[in-house]
Amino acid sequence: MSVRITRSGGLLRNLILVLMALAGCLGERRNSAREEPTIETLVQGEPFEHTFTIPNPSSDTLVIRRVATIAGTITHVDSAIPPHGNGRITVHVETGPFLGVLNEAIKVEFADGRQPQRFRVQRRVVTPVEVDPQDHIYFFTARGEPARRELLIINHLPQALNVLEVTSTNPIFRPAFRTIESGRRYELIVVLDTAAPVGRHKGTIRVRTSVATQTPLIESLALIKDVVNTSLEELNYSRVDFNVLDRSAAAERTVLVQKYRGTDFRVIRAATDVPFLTVQVEPQKDGERYLVHVRIEQQRAAKGPFRGSLRIETNDPMARELKLPIHGEIL
Repeated sequence: MSVRITRSGGLLRNLILVLMALAGCLGERRNSAREEPTIETLVQGEPFEHTFTIPNPSSDTLVIRRVATIAGTITHVDSAIPPHGNGRITVHVETGPFLGVLNEAIKVEFADGRQPQRFRVQRRVVTPVEVDPQDHIYFFTARGEPARRELLIINHLPQALNVLEVTSTNPIFRPAFRTIESGRRYELIVVLDTAAPVGRHKGTIRVRTSVATQTPLIESLALIKDVVNTSLEELNYSRVDFNVLDRSAAAERTVLVQKYRGTDFRVIRAATDVPFLTVQVEPQKDGERYLVHVRIEQQRAAKGPFRGSLRIETNDPMARELKLPIHGEIL
């Protein structure tokens, strides 16, 4: 008996690989799905083959009528599985330019009409020189606070690869490295300069290696706030409808005011110079965080553009007053 094998067309293949990584299986997930317990690593562009085991717990011969796959090619099918035995289905997958966790799945239909079974295998596809866990780093911290991140540089090439130098396009990101396993694994350490100013900072860390074609790049981002800071830089009421000002979502803006690692921090008061705005201060965590709620009072509001400021007074000697601009338009 011949087994019908189906798969998707080649033009959709790359899209399918991405969808497989997101969806994780062929069709909807069901209790009948079988998953492989381990995830092996492949280098980008390397194909792989996997053989699924199809059990037949019954006392009758199990005949496979049809096997469907998405991106893979079926290279072997045991079309008739003996009673209480196991059959095999082998699938070949070309990974192409894909990176990430790849899920290959097959759907097996049987001649006796029993419930189809789905089987799935995963492979983690990485670059020849992998940056683990990702090729970017983020710093979210306060001015003057020490911060560091660690990444692994893993060589998947057959030949040895040595890290020769690490450099940064932005001096606030200070990279260094140490050898874990010569030629194979290295730790990349990136320290944030404690003198870096408040604001957003970007940079690229370049890892120069003994293999000229392999130069990992790590994108770096830092968001540095003052020790005493606010969650918003401005209060924007852009084009709000007068008729919905009775709803909090339209009429109210909330600012989180906090001191990094604060213990005795307090917001003493907050006020605005816009006459139809009311301000309420709500402690959130004693000595560290407060919420400042600013609301348009519909009964006193006038249509048209408006501008002003919110002044927040604190007990911190380095940030006695915080001032946020307010602007918007009531339609």
